[in-house]
Amino acid sequence: MKRRKFFKNLKNISLGTLAVSTFAFPNILSSKKKQSWVAVSAFDKAGILGRAFNTLCSEITRISDGRLNIRLFHANELVGAFESFDVVQSGTCQMGFGSPYYWAGKSPAISFLSGIPFGLNHQEMSAWFYNSKGQELADEVYRRFNLKFFPAGNTGNQMGGWFNKKIKTVNDFKGLKFRMPGLGGEVLKSYGTNVVLLPGPDVVPSITSGTIDGTEWIGPAADLGKGLHKVCKYYYYPGWHEPGTCLEAFINLDAWNSLDKDLKRLVEMACKKSNAMIASEFFARNGYAMKKLRDEFNVNFVRYENQTLRLLKRKSDEVVNEIASKDVLAKKIFNNIIEFRKIAMFWSHHSEKDFLEARQY
Repeated sequence: MKRRKFFKNLKNISLGTLAVSTFAFPNILSSKKKQSWVAVSAFDKAGILGRAFNTLCSEITRISDGRLNIRLFHANELVGAFESFDVVQSGTCQMGFGSPYYWAGKSPAISFLSGIPFGLNHQEMSAWFYNSKGQELADEVYRRFNLKFFPAGNTGNQMGGWFNKKIKTVNDFKGLKFRMPGLGGEVLKSYGTNVVLLPGPDVVPSITSGTIDGTEWIGPAADLGKGLHKVCKYYYYPGWHEPGTCLEAFINLDAWNSLDKDLKRLVEMACKKSNAMIASEFFARNGYAMKKLRDEFNVNFVRYENQTLRLLKRKSDEVVNEIASKDVLAKKIFNNIIEFRKIAMFWSHHSEKDFLEARQY
């Protein structure tokens, strides 16, 4: 009898202790819950972006010890590339990857987060997001769509595009059927270009069939892997339209708010790592890829004429400012980028620019 009473009292003590612990430290138990997310990407499985975003999801799953298990579906594996935004916004999926200008139809302000023609390079974009107003302004845009935004990659400076005819003046853009998303595409429209927005998997087939005359994609490493040298003659540079394009992770806001603080921090840090790693991989691979395109495939690299670049810069300022003026939030973001660009140009003139010139001596 004494023995049964002892265990009965011990059981009561244990239950009481558990109740107190649960009341005093509610996160001890709740933090152990496991969640499964579905992520969708606007990019192919192959190539730098496919591998990088797969790594990001895998690392979150691994480091969280399975508390946040993310399964990634690449473009067209679960939904179409340009359906990613909608299915995450609705909560059908919890996470997505793309670039903000893919969703230009959603908000006049959203494309500015990818970058603007003759705007910020990769280093400056990261500084703007992490040490200025970029993250705050991006969240202001994405909250309207029940989404949380993170920079999660950057292409660095892109190339100017693939063409099958030479671009000697800005007049040569007239009548072209050309793939160029974002604000750069809006600039070409002003020159009479028929700008087409296509997801990555459709680009080469569209050039082969004559649906489009040419395209910009990213840079030598990504373009070589896509086989653009097989369907176009001339490869132009520099990438005036995308000097440092932001790639994003966007998360359904309800799913984001359901995470414990430590998992939120893990996702944030994983996106920061991805932002740096994607940019560094593009930079590392582009030189080798450019050399291979030139030496093995005899690609014609052509620099835009200085006068063409001057006119593109002037037109870009006009077009982008006009687009921004039509929406309060777009104007707010545009003005903030321009102000940040002023100080960035002031500093880089005395550091990066002069150093790069001196290194040639």
